[in-house]
Amino acid sequence: MGRRSEDLENLAIELFAGKRVLIVEDEYFLADETRRKLEKAGATVIGPVAGVTAALDLVENEQIDAAILDVHLEGDLVFPVADELERRDIPFVFATAFDPSVIPARFTGFALCEKPTELGKIAEALFGQRAREYH
Repeated sequence: MGRRSEDLENLAIELFAGKRVLIVEDEYFLADETRRKLEKAGATVIGPVAGVTAALDLVENEQIDAAILDVHLEGDLVFPVADELERRDIPFVFATAFDPSVIPARFTGFALCEKPTELGKIAEALFGQRAREYH
């Protein structure tokens, strides 16, 4: 990665500063790595949690500014969480290594990032200019 793209990545990651970000991810090491990077960027991490029920509980009981959602969780799909976030007008992205065709058409337009999560792209999708125009 060139210096300029690295600088842009760091600028985008700074968009997380002061935000409360829910992580829904069932791969422990990936969830922990994402948590550490977000905290380093100045975010408050909600979770991480590995299941739909736990995620819905946090959405209900915590202030959340944005969420990063793995699609496949312990045999379940994360879509009930995405539905609730959308209902509450909380921005989110899907982060998955799976085929994007598993994501229902109703979520067309939401960002999809491949694993390992690229926090610069996720930050831009959640909080950047294009995100403000979309939400």
